[in-house]
Amino acid sequence: MATSAVHPIGSIPRGDLARLFDEEGSMWARELRWNFAPTRGRLEAALNDGTLNGLVATDETGACAYATWAVDAGHGIVGSVFSSARSRGRGLESLLVQRILTRLEALRPDVIDCQTLFSSDPSLREPFTAHGFESAARLYMTVDRSVWRETQANRRAGRRSKPTHRTDLRAVARLVYEAHLETHTLDASSSFDTPESCERILRQIVLDEVCGPFDSMGSRRIEEGGMLVAACLLTWPLGDVAHISEVATAPGHRRRGLARQCLAESLENAFERGNASSATLSVTATNGPALALYESMGFVPRIRYESHVRRGGR
Repeated sequence: MATSAVHPIGSIPRGDLARLFDEEGSMWARELRWNFAPTRGRLEAALNDGTLNGLVATDETGACAYATWAVDAGHGIVGSVFSSARSRGRGLESLLVQRILTRLEALRPDVIDCQTLFSSDPSLREPFTAHGFESAARLYMTVDRSVWRETQANRRAGRRSKPTHRTDLRAVARLVYEAHLETHTLDASSSFDTPESCERILRQIVLDEVCGPFDSMGSRRIEEGGMLVAACLLTWPLGDVAHISEVATAPGHRRRGLARQCLAESLENAFERGNASSATLSVTATNGPALALYESMGFVPRIRYESHVRRGGR
């Protein structure tokens, strides 16, 4: 375990933090194909307002790692967890998260969530296990345009889906909730616990655009009898990189290729209309049917990371 000193994030010189943010931005672009700039803007705005909760580890050359957290309406979140390349392998991410979880527990939120995809240690699990969290492995997957085109050579034409607009958010949230009813405990995330939690997450994706600009034409949906039965949401986290933020099918309409149709048309929009060079998505590692669908369209695992949740304040 590292013995670096730990300080409140607000006490660290902005120049030191800027260097960490610069390095983190390079990591996001290189490894995740994701634009760090919007997240950095939110972090710096919160720093300026004095509302950013976080800890920073320092060594003899200055700030070398940081982590943040937040609590909103009884929902605790462990946010950024990043260590500079020169300090990795010293357990700084674990050290910072351990201290943050202790602070969060004192606030007794109803639920605490963390996903480590954007962390410099995506396999981080030990501090969460020590604090009684449920954990699940997830896969961050990518497909390049040329590979996707090869998978489409024998694609059969099916029904055409419709674009998904911001005004469809509530209906999509209900669909996502129903689609995860039987499996949400396997995801180790509170995002799918209630219709309200699903709507909150989709508001962040569609309205707040936390996964990049929302693409209404590239986000596809299928309706039957006036009911939404399948949907796929598309965003743009980096200039020429598209992200599949959600794929869902209503329980009573599965095994009919509806999710495949929505996903295929979302990717067609991304690669042909949007001229994307690649597309990304994430999935719970034990979700066999979803993995089979994504792999059939050329997606391959890029990063294995962890999802953690603890329900019920102490």
